[in-house]
Amino acid sequence: MRAKIVLLGAVMATVAVGAAQAADQVLLRAREGAAAMLRGQYDRAVALYDEALGTPDVSKFVQASIYSDRGVAKWHMKNTKEAIDDFNESIQLAPDNAIVYNNRGNALMDLGHPEEAIKDFDRAIALDPSYGAAYNNRGNAYASLQNYDAAFQSFRKATALLSTTAAPYNGRGRAHAERERYHAAVRDLSRAIKLDPRSAAAYRNRATANFALGKYSAAAEDATQALDLEPEHDKAKLLMLRARSYAAEDAFREGIADFDKVLDIEPDNLDAFTERGELLAKNKRYDAAIRDFNKVLEVEPKNVKAYALRGETKMFDRRPDEGYIDANIAILLAPDDPLALRIRGNIYEAQKRTENAIADYQKALTEDPFQEESRAALERLGAPMPVDTRTPVGPAVAGWVINEKAPGRFAATNPDYRGVSVDMEMFGDGQPKILSWDQLKGAQSGFGLLKYYAGSASGEGQLEYVAVVDTKKRQVLSIEPERWGDKSAIWTWKTASLSVTDPDGNISDVELRPERDRAVPVARRRHDDEGGFFGFAQQQPQRKTNRKRTRRNSGGQNSNPLGWLFR
Repeated sequence: MRAKIVLLGAVMATVAVGAAQAADQVLLRAREGAAAMLRGQYDRAVALYDEALGTPDVSKFVQASIYSDRGVAKWHMKNTKEAIDDFNESIQLAPDNAIVYNNRGNALMDLGHPEEAIKDFDRAIALDPSYGAAYNNRGNAYASLQNYDAAFQSFRKATALLSTTAAPYNGRGRAHAERERYHAAVRDLSRAIKLDPRSAAAYRNRATANFALGKYSAAAEDATQALDLEPEHDKAKLLMLRARSYAAEDAFREGIADFDKVLDIEPDNLDAFTERGELLAKNKRYDAAIRDFNKVLEVEPKNVKAYALRGETKMFDRRPDEGYIDANIAILLAPDDPLALRIRGNIYEAQKRTENAIADYQKALTEDPFQEESRAALERLGAPMPVDTRTPVGPAVAGWVINEKAPGRFAATNPDYRGVSVDMEMFGDGQPKILSWDQLKGAQSGFGLLKYYAGSASGEGQLEYVAVVDTKKRQVLSIEPERWGDKSAIWTWKTASLSVTDPDGNISDVELRPERDRAVPVARRRHDDEGGFFGFAQQQPQRKTNRKRTRRNSGGQNSNPLGWLFR
């Protein structure tokens, strides 16, 4: 507010006495335009700004500000090219206004020119290094170019400057998710939701991250929240994610209902047919399941998964010989497909052909060493595991071994904890290294901490992270920061929970046990050692809100005039 008052005073002080009435008229129209903007009356705002600009003897400074705000109004009206014309005029008149470069960058993003947008955000930041919105928007531009490391750095700077604003946390969470750092993504997206419980984008992104972590109930709830807030945004995608979440939890009715809704919207969605068929088969609706797989094969006669699952369904329906035919077709199409091999192994077992089953399970496990179904089958049959020909990444530590799942994607496993796979969240292009394995005792008995080198980040040096493992339930509860360069996180333990404060001061909580099991807390630390001339685009104060289930609102681009700042 102080900057706005100074600017207005400066304008009025420079107006000659003879032109005072005209100047007052300009300011009045501009203020009326600003008020119309706040009411969402963008066409009215443009008309008032037109009138203000038509007044003779308007100073360049005032003209520049009005052009900028008229550009914002035109952007809200989706007249993006006209908005850019106004921003260009404003920059010609006042080339040192960071806000106009930020606004033009956003408009360029809308027109599909992220490289040019980045140049504008860079100019805005050069003019005002504390301009958090420009950092946020530059992060969006980098993300659109799939440069997620650069996006992460821009969003991180934005969170430091706009710590009470949801948008940069949402952006950084999305960047984490794109780099498969799903635990980090959930932390940031939860912060975004805490700051703005009506952020449909944050719920959408957190739903995706929770699903990737196998937290299916949480993913379904997040998808529901997002659909409540913005019912038509990514509707089919969210319904599909929720259907998959329900299916993973074997919530039959809910899953089938959502798959049906997806197919109402996208009648040719073969994934929906395939996965609905799989859920139907698991719940003994064999004929309906086979109809879904038949539909897929009508459209894609070489769909390996549909053949394999149809074969499995026939086996469930006590027709293993018919199922064998389908499984064989799948393997003829894709001889090394782990799913098809595992299913044919199941069928061989049903046919009492144990040696053939073992061979298929062994090959499936060779192709996918993380396929637990085949591993469990071999253990059940007392058969040897195939020789693991992979070259581990670094030395083993306390039985933990790192392998590369895919290029740049690493997981740590330990034969003492079958079923646990620690997907190692990495920064930069380096490889992870296990630093220690600490089995906790006393109140935290049953939990372990796997500390590893997690790469490096610009300006931070080496990073160390810790996976919190429930060794009884065989689950990875969280992956939390331990050290960023010479800065340590603070870990505060309670009997049934853990609180981690990262070096930036952000706090995350990890539940170790259900609430009913909690006793007296025992804490310890693990270490010894901005706007246009009339106010648009200015940072608004944030109000703290309770994290309650929220219901519908209008959503969309035009629901908030100040939404221009953020994506």
